[in-house]
Amino acid sequence: MNGSNNRNIVLGAILLGMVSSTGARAQTESVTLHHIDLHPATAAAARRSMRRIDEAALSVCGANGALVEAKREIRAGSCWQEAAGNAAHQSGAPLLAQAFARFPLASR
Repeated sequence: MNGSNNRNIVLGAILLGMVSSTGARAQTESVTLHHIDLHPATAAAARRSMRRIDEAALSVCGANGALVEAKREIRAGSCWQEAAGNAAHQSGAPLLAQAFARFPLASR
């Protein structure tokens, strides 16, 4: 990656729109995270990056202002799993992938 891209990561997830009489349409949402450590040197740094990824994935998946219970449901869904998982694995950093795998179940 070049210098400008190594601190940016784009989260994307396919969100299905409401089914209307004209048919269903898929909508793509994305969020760019700036100043995120994509190659964390420690598990603590990876957890910090994962928390930022979590917040962005929640935003992409429609959890802005949602209560804790609603956020848990969104984290358990395919939108969050795909968005956060893709972002965590996109950099190829093992510690970030591990942070995603170990993301607290209480948060999900």
